[in-house]
Amino acid sequence: MSLPADIGGICFDMDGVLVHSEAFWVDEQRTHILPTAAPDDEIPVAAITGRNFREVYPDLAAEYDLAVSREEFEAMFEEAAVRIYGEQAPLLEGAHDLLSALADRGVPLALTTSAPRSWIDRVDERFDLTAHFDAVVSAEDLDAPGKPAPHIYRRGAAALGADPESCIAIEDSVAGVEAATAAGLYTVGFRGDGDETTLDGADEVVTGSEELAAFLLG
Repeated sequence: MSLPADIGGICFDMDGVLVHSEAFWVDEQRTHILPTAAPDDEIPVAAITGRNFREVYPDLAAEYDLAVSREEFEAMFEEAAVRIYGEQAPLLEGAHDLLSALADRGVPLALTTSAPRSWIDRVDERFDLTAHFDAVVSAEDLDAPGKPAPHIYRRGAAALGADPESCIAIEDSVAGVEAATAAGLYTVGFRGDGDETTLDGADEVVTGSEELAAFLLG
């Protein structure tokens, strides 16, 4: 897919792109959440990466012998989110400058994230992030499946008053890339420094904040 000649908007994922929370989530899931949920099985972290945590329980229950209820499973995520967003996860280097520069150029911006509103609020309390965006779309706003289904990106483009084909998505996960490309957005796969995630489905792949800024502002 070619880069839109006239960009109708840019849809940013939050976790792993603007907020570097993924390493903390991977550690929490690998050492606590998944072993507690299935002590007799080894669930790969990749099975839930990039997805709405409230949607993954039925899929896991169909494949693994789970030792916790859905309510207990979700509670472990909520407890971890308090620490990760309130204390641990840093903001992407130069995020405020990048978003301000895009806004100054008149580019409409949407935050399109699997995170629930309460997690977005915690991020906002620390980093004052959502002020940069014309629209904020959480997976919990949808009456439809979250990533890797395309609905969240269709909603993000619609909230900007743009056709999906005129928009760019910035995504760091396989599920997110699948969602954005299925919705018809030009998809930029973002990898943090040292991240080797395979994002073959993306139209473009950049590594680190400097490459991302150079691509979007160049």
